[in-house]
Amino acid sequence: MKYLAFLLFAIVCWGQPSQKIPIRNPSFEDDKPGRSKLPKGWHSDTPDSTPDILPGAWDIQFAAQDGKTCVGLVTRRDGTSEDISQGLSEALQGGVCYTFSIYLAHVPKYVGYNHPVRLRIWGSSTRGKKEMLLASSPLIDHNDWRRYPFQFVPTREMRFITLEAWYGPGTMFKYRGNIVLDNCSAIEKCDRA
Repeated sequence: MKYLAFLLFAIVCWGQPSQKIPIRNPSFEDDKPGRSKLPKGWHSDTPDSTPDILPGAWDIQFAAQDGKTCVGLVTRRDGTSEDISQGLSEALQGGVCYTFSIYLAHVPKYVGYNHPVRLRIWGSSTRGKKEMLLASSPLIDHNDWRRYPFQFVPTREMRFITLEAWYGPGTMFKYRGNIVLDNCSAIEKCDRA
């Protein structure tokens, strides 16, 4: 009887979605820093989206918050910006509350892309799309690492997550700015606030 109860418990637990969805390479580690380079486990389907792996790219010596490297994203005057994405090991479910955190900072001198920007977090059901804005940070104007927690509820299933540099809230003109990212948490289910 004990074995049957254990087997039933294991089957029920195995069939349940996990409470945590891991992010692959959450600290954007790469063997060699460089400009116009994506960290391992991340991709971008946005034309001309060429993040930089720091420290070292463009002679920028900005130390990572966790591990050896972090990633820098920029915005441009022509209204384009850089982003990075990855497919999730388990889809985000519609109507379910999730939490996620990431460390963010701003580099004061980033080869002319010197203004502060914010991070936008997108979800999508298809690679290469930005279908639903899940969360947005405030303007990141500090050059020290700070942890930013987010909470969001997708309206439908999302299989991809995209992290995008974006202009300050209410900005009337496009500008050259930067944001640096490091040390993502797993995405966890939560109770609705």
